[in-house]
Amino acid sequence: MFSRLVMLLAIVAMGWCPGVGHAQGLRISYSGLSGQNLPYWVTYEAGLYKKYGLSTEIVLIAGGLTNIQAMMANEIAFSYLGGSSPIQAIVQGADLVILATAYGLMPYGVIASKNIHAPAELKGKRIAVSRLGGIEETAARVALDQLGVGAKNVTFLQAGPDPVRIAAVESGAAQATMLAPPALFAATARGLNMLADLGNLKIKYPTSVIPAQRSYLAQNRPVAKKFLMAMVEGMQIYRQNKKFAVQVLQKYTKQTNPEVLSQTYDYFSKNTPALPLTDPAAIQAALQSDKPTNRKPEEFYDNSILDELTREGFVKSISK
Repeated sequence: MFSRLVMLLAIVAMGWCPGVGHAQGLRISYSGLSGQNLPYWVTYEAGLYKKYGLSTEIVLIAGGLTNIQAMMANEIAFSYLGGSSPIQAIVQGADLVILATAYGLMPYGVIASKNIHAPAELKGKRIAVSRLGGIEETAARVALDQLGVGAKNVTFLQAGPDPVRIAAVESGAAQATMLAPPALFAATARGLNMLADLGNLKIKYPTSVIPAQRSYLAQNRPVAKKFLMAMVEGMQIYRQNKKFAVQVLQKYTKQTNPEVLSQTYDYFSKNTPALPLTDPAAIQAALQSDKPTNRKPEEFYDNSILDELTREGFVKSISK
């Protein structure tokens, strides 16, 4: 009799606990505080993962490599990060695949100290990046080669997040850094010089991708589909509701300057796609900046779930 009572109480408790037996638990991450993360944050803050039956915990894990390590250790299911880290991991044999690309251009600007006014003046100087081998270094190498400086003619300094790199440039510890909005606009507002904006050059690159383990995808494809359904709807809200998106941007970046927040939103939203399909040309650009490989771009990504959502009419219904 007592055991039956305990079982009954347990069942009642499960019925009253939010999400128990209803929403599937999921731990997801993002790798930085730049504005290209905004669609991901908007999706979470709008409660869309919950809408599609996922009880998510979102965490900041600085650096692409650290996120990949957490994913390979099964500590997180999906991450939102620069494409260079998963692509490098796949080249080295990791069981990963890119499911979506939310931003496929390079959004970084070359920010230099107040006494440097031309790219040529960067030769022999120190360039601060978040992590060696990360997307900021990749962006810097692309920019320096485009500007005729040459990445081989500078020294890269690992300095950490945006505020630390801005401080390094202001103090003279480094002479330049790579920044994406909002930090890009915050730095110019402080009087630092922007020597070039890669965003205006429309250079294709998988700046914001969502990878997952292939083995996880094989076992949890319905979960991945729900996750991408939430993301697609979140990107619609992001594109259509600037006021809400700017509020979310302020919450995560702690940036309080309304003009910087508005500029950041405008900068990214104009080039953010409605559907985050991965472009093989963007993957190829990342492969060219990585160690030489004979792998084809199609080996690194899988658009099948997004294609499925399109065929089923989900994307069309969300766009309305």
